[in-house]
Amino acid sequence: MKRLLILLSLCLALACGQAFAAETLTLAAGAGYKKMVEDLSAAFEKESGIKVERLYGNMGQITGMARESGKIDIVAGDKRYLDGTDLAFTGETAIGKGRLVLAVAKGAPMASLEDLTNPAVKRVAMPDAQKAIYGRAADEYMDSAKLRDALKDKLIVVATVPQVSAYVLSGEVDAGFINLTDALAIKDKVERILTVNEAAYKPILIVAKPLAQAPHAKALERFMAFLGTQAARDIAVKHGL
Repeated sequence: MKRLLILLSLCLALACGQAFAAETLTLAAGAGYKKMVEDLSAAFEKESGIKVERLYGNMGQITGMARESGKIDIVAGDKRYLDGTDLAFTGETAIGKGRLVLAVAKGAPMASLEDLTNPAVKRVAMPDAQKAIYGRAADEYMDSAKLRDALKDKLIVVATVPQVSAYVLSGEVDAGFINLTDALAIKDKVERILTVNEAAYKPILIVAKPLAQAPHAKALERFMAFLGTQAARDIAVKHGL
């Protein structure tokens, strides 16, 4: 009998372990923060054993996925954009402050932001201002600097920050508006990174917001607690937030 009880206890322990290992949650995030989210997810998985499924896109895409799929637990991105959606959230955790920069392609004739109007600068990429945080910020900067008319024939609009970065790296454009996080990941492959004055666009606060109908509530609770740790903060700082 004692041996049977021991065997039953071992089986129960194994079953619990397998159930824990199978725990998961799904996070949808702005594509411009993919590298940071990957690092946060890896650190959380190592600490908790809980798998984080990740989905990326512009803000319009990820909020659409959250609305329609019913499978997403948490959305990470621009607070102002997320607050303006009809999604039901149960709070938020601040990750950090976003910053707009201009990445200059290798060999492009640009030493400062003023060179955007240089006739030698032929093409400038930016994310879609209607769907991406940094497209909106780039729009605000151009209005603030009165560059709209000067750049209207040079602008190439794409869906996401990573697409802008890809255009810059391939030399398809002379420069591209992206966020500092993505810029840090490609800084050794571009000519230079030019910082845009933060006063020229509205503040960008990157937050993580859990959905009210999150399907993995317990795993989500642990992830939100992790985001409040120093380890998570160090990862955000490393990625320019």
